[in-house]
Amino acid sequence: MKNDEFRILGRRPGNEESLRFEYNGVTFDQDCFHVVAGLNAVDTREFTEQTFRALKEHGQVCARMGAYKPRTSPYSFQGYGKQCLPYVFELAGKYGIRVISMEVTRDEHLDEIREALKQTGNPTGVMLQIGTRNTQNFELLKSVGSQNEFPILLKRGFGITLHESLLAAEYVASAGNRNIVFCLRGMKTNFGDPHRNLIDFGHVPVVKRLTRMPVCVDPSHSVGTRDVAPDGLTDVFHVAAQGVIAGANLVLTDVHPQPKNALVDAAQALTLEELPHFLDDCALVREAYVARCTRARGREVSSG
Repeated sequence: MKNDEFRILGRRPGNEESLRFEYNGVTFDQDCFHVVAGLNAVDTREFTEQTFRALKEHGQVCARMGAYKPRTSPYSFQGYGKQCLPYVFELAGKYGIRVISMEVTRDEHLDEIREALKQTGNPTGVMLQIGTRNTQNFELLKSVGSQNEFPILLKRGFGITLHESLLAAEYVASAGNRNIVFCLRGMKTNFGDPHRNLIDFGHVPVVKRLTRMPVCVDPSHSVGTRDVAPDGLTDVFHVAAQGVIAGANLVLTDVHPQPKNALVDAAQALTLEELPHFLDDCALVREAYVARCTRARGREVSSG
């Protein structure tokens, strides 16, 4: 890859420090670590409240909540849209959730989010999520990049190269907004079977080396199932650990009070009972990653 194509986001001599931004009291950079768990698609107020309550009980301040859901089939549930935004934001404020990752697919969604936040007294913040299907929707990329009110989480396109996906992030930055998190979520290919996608979390250090963006991984969409290995851990746990041990700064995960009743991707959501174990497992692997980094820096000092 030619690093000179990434004029804003690229890492190069004299411009090597991580992009760092603070949003609604939460810091994002290449050293941070956050788990962003929640409903893939918002369904009922009750399920939303149960999810936020569980996140608060376990010390979490970030969540994912899908109000707008682009789907492969026109007959699949497309999300409740602006209808659910007021109670999502109200409940987020009630339970201390500061940042909600929420996918948007067109300009009108930003206006609806702004209006709902204003209507509820701005109780939380929103990170605009650009889904894998819209990674090369260049007009949308320029639109979200032209505003600085909300940060952006941009997912890798599932059928394009890493280089093309990173240039999509550069599109956003070139429009003016550099508060960007890049998310790996697996590649669409039968080589990944029986997982939903081919896991690409080995690219975490690659993205951090080529760019200065914080890097997120989405184990839920990568795996797509709740299958359990003989060791007693689900594949989602194992795959999340692969991303965290490689240095991921955020983990985007589906949880649901009753996964079998989830309106979207019911097969992959963790239960609220599994959430604390998932958080503990991520923290354990993060500690191992930090220890590995400390050891590596120690070798550099001794060899220098």
